[in-house]
Amino acid sequence: MLVKILQFGSSWWSKGGDDPEDPYRYTRHAAHYNSTGVRCGSRGQKVRHHWIVPGLVRFNGVGSFDPNFPTRAIGRIFSCDPMTSTLGGNRLLLREKVRASRTPDYYVVTVSSVRFGSIELATKRWRPPGISIIAVSQLRDRQEAMLLMKAGSWMRTSAGLWQLQVSGQLPNSAALQLISDEL
Repeated sequence: MLVKILQFGSSWWSKGGDDPEDPYRYTRHAAHYNSTGVRCGSRGQKVRHHWIVPGLVRFNGVGSFDPNFPTRAIGRIFSCDPMTSTLGGNRLLLREKVRASRTPDYYVVTVSSVRFGSIELATKRWRPPGISIIAVSQLRDRQEAMLLMKAGSWMRTSAGLWQLQVSGQLPNSAALQLISDEL
């Protein structure tokens, strides 16, 4: 399966390899994780998961992801396994960047309530069946959702109807576009 990253979630963390004597414990044998989160605390400086749907995207240290420069992966296509549900949450393992120009099967899209409006998660009408939820975080009126979407799929928020459009004219050749502000 080929997946293109359009946005990452707000929460990042890494886990070193298990062997404390391993010189590659924090590089080749490490795992790097990204998920949703919301800003909280008195000054809004902390990012916490506040998951209502737990999940994450994982990059292994042996892959072609550089944790020092995660934004370099935006707009890139990765080969990956199908999403699984393990250890109480959704998991998407991104293996390697695809070097040749290929068409992705799916896009990782992260939607925040600040930018896109809030999602009425209790209803099923906010998304069609083809959209997979990787993770969702919510704290009071703030939300962040990480989704696995196909080109042309849509989602509904308090701001209106959004569609994942693919075009060479868009940044990273794909973006969620507001197609109707009618609810």
